[in-house]
Amino acid sequence: MEKPAEDVAVLFLKLPTGERLQFLAGQYIDILMKNGKRRSFSMANGPHSDSLIELHIRKSPGGAFSSFVFDEMKERAILRFEGPLGTFYMRGDSDKPAIFVAGGTGFAPIKAILENAFHHGDDRPLVLYWGVRSLKDLYMPELPLQWQREHPNFTYIPVLSDPLPEDAWQGRTGFVHQAVLDDFTDLSGYQVYACGAAAMTDIAKRTFAEQRGLPEDEFYCDAFTPSVDPKGAAAPSSAVPPTGPR
Repeated sequence: MEKPAEDVAVLFLKLPTGERLQFLAGQYIDILMKNGKRRSFSMANGPHSDSLIELHIRKSPGGAFSSFVFDEMKERAILRFEGPLGTFYMRGDSDKPAIFVAGGTGFAPIKAILENAFHHGDDRPLVLYWGVRSLKDLYMPELPLQWQREHPNFTYIPVLSDPLPEDAWQGRTGFVHQAVLDDFTDLSGYQVYACGAAAMTDIAKRTFAEQRGLPEDEFYCDAFTPSVDPKGAAAPSSAVPPTGPR
């Protein structure tokens, strides 16, 4: 377990000896909790690097699994899960340039997809927009910069919606989907992969199609939608099955 930020934990899960999980970069697993509930988390590693399963967990008030991770769980704990699940993965039968839009820990499956693309030598133009509130929320700040140095076809654009004064931020600000709209006048020849809060993915899908001509079947989405237990406590938004394709 690593904690790159106060409210983000990175878990590395080791499968039982002799077991192997076959999956596509961008898919997710369901953690099976002792009370019968499920919490879904995208895998942040690609199948080319599958010795451990990497999950990014954001701490959420009232979140059953995230509270367990941050307050109780010890390393070498035993977890049960089901997977792989979901349809959020890069379509390899296309040579179109691709734009990735990540909100918060929506970076996790996009990290897996991009690392897998780099591993296989994908040379089409790839652009990542990572939208967060303030600088501390870019919880793996050096990794996309490293990708940009090592891969000439990759561009990284972080976007802060509410930078703090101490951030001294000189980069892009505002909503992450708006940054894409500002940079591209025509998306008709692109693919878009978006992962994050449903509010972000919904407006991205609508505006990219209506205002920039993105074909509807070239928008791939993994939307985090919060669930509420009977007592009214919301589960972490990054830990529940989405309402749409994932």
